[in-house]
Amino acid sequence: MLNTLFQFCKNELGLHRDYFLPKYFYTSPDILEAEYKNLFYKLWIFAGLTNELDDSPKAWIKRTIGEKEVLIVKENEKYFALENVCPHRNIKLFDEDAGIRPLVCRYHAWSFNSDGSLKKIPFEDRSYKLEPSQLSKACLTKYNVEIYGKFIFVNLSKNPIKITDQIDPIILKSFKLLSRLWFNQIYIRKEIRSFNWKLKFENLRDTLHPVFLHSSTLNKEIDFSKHFEESKPLFKNLRRINLLHASSFTKDGVYEHGAEHESLFRRSIGEGYYNWFLYPNFHMASPDGGRTYNIAALNPLSPSQSEINHYLIVNKPIALNTESDKRKFSSFISNRLLGIKTTLEEDFVALEKVQEALKFTDREQLIGAYEHYNANIASLYRRLIKK
Repeated sequence: MLNTLFQFCKNELGLHRDYFLPKYFYTSPDILEAEYKNLFYKLWIFAGLTNELDDSPKAWIKRTIGEKEVLIVKENEKYFALENVCPHRNIKLFDEDAGIRPLVCRYHAWSFNSDGSLKKIPFEDRSYKLEPSQLSKACLTKYNVEIYGKFIFVNLSKNPIKITDQIDPIILKSFKLLSRLWFNQIYIRKEIRSFNWKLKFENLRDTLHPVFLHSSTLNKEIDFSKHFEESKPLFKNLRRINLLHASSFTKDGVYEHGAEHESLFRRSIGEGYYNWFLYPNFHMASPDGGRTYNIAALNPLSPSQSEINHYLIVNKPIALNTESDKRKFSSFISNRLLGIKTTLEEDFVALEKVQEALKFTDREQLIGAYEHYNANIASLYRRLIKK
């Protein structure tokens, strides 16, 4: 009651500035630097799935977090996150996104163990003569790693917050449970698009746009009608949320074609369209009651350019023994990948048009009452990046 009265007074006085992002927040290099420093280099960031790493002890994957390149390495069921930079002359170790070969620098063949510690420097005694204090620094920069089921999280801070202070422990537990049901085969693709990373998450939290933007695609599969209920005035839903409440697990619609999957996969949740948001840059959706999942993880490359890593994961098939089973499974995967790509392309084209308009318009956004979740996230975001 007190919060509603407080927000009403702020609304009447025009003091809700902190709940909206002016357009320069989507175009300014200074804002991006603040995001790197206060979000991507301080918070836990989704860095991939354990399925991506081969069982070979020499396997690694590379991820970009902010401007930093990070190698994820596995050995004896332990995972390590290492900066993709040799400590000798600061050359990048690898250019590829994944590989199966030792951590050896191409420049002078310094080699490293899976935990980033120094393994060998050729001709060290004869040519380098490094002091003990120097040798103690001759290792790869190591970052913090947490594994929940098949989900890999990395934190680049020297003093990271507890992951359970950022992400609800119930959500993390759900990742462990879901991972047990997942098929080992995953489908991954990466792309770079011309829009600010925040626009995509505002788009995902916008429950009204699918009816119009996806009228011939997603909206034909999912019933979003519950979001057509009359919204309360915006000020009644504005509140000062904390970091833990910026992540969520919600049911946002009803899947209308569930029977199509029943012979292929068992569902792991109740029938419906489900969304997982992990602040700042992770989204996972299951449109069919937990039979299939698509993940998008975004990283800002510039104020107007984002890298997106896409994943499609499915539950273990009920049967995959006969040629007929395999053909049915393969056909389903192909159709699902096409459907996801088509829907995402509709979003991405729209977001790129928004980014283009931000170059020349003098207008600011007009936020509606139904967009209160984005408004509350915007307020938290401004506090976190200190702008």
